[in-house]
Amino acid sequence: MDRPVAGIVPLSVAVVAGVLSWDLVRLFGNRAEAWDDPVYWQLALPLMLFTALLLGAACRDRPWRWVAAMVGAQAAWALLLAVIAGGLPNLFPLGLLMFGLIAVPCLAAAYAGKWLVQRQAR
Repeated sequence: MDRPVAGIVPLSVAVVAGVLSWDLVRLFGNRAEAWDDPVYWQLALPLMLFTALLLGAACRDRPWRWVAAMVGAQAAWALLLAVIAGGLPNLFPLGLLMFGLIAVPCLAAAYAGKWLVQRQAR
């Protein structure tokens, strides 16, 4: 398989997981932002961690990029929704910091997936 095409599938999975985990909680919850709802921390974040673990195991070359795509897509989607709802949010820089903090356990999960596969290969 051609290398650029092979990277599209995990990238797509990461972007869809990031956007869906934000939007489903936001749509079915009763809060304006998904992370204000406890369901985000109980369901969406574990879904992102599981996705990062799987992508890290399946695509072991630089697993940080799948986390960057997933969390970056989530941040971009949150910004787009906020702009559509009423303009640029004044707390978005603080939100970016929060997205950065959310990325840390996802990075750990992605590298854990890479490590598990490499360990089993020995």
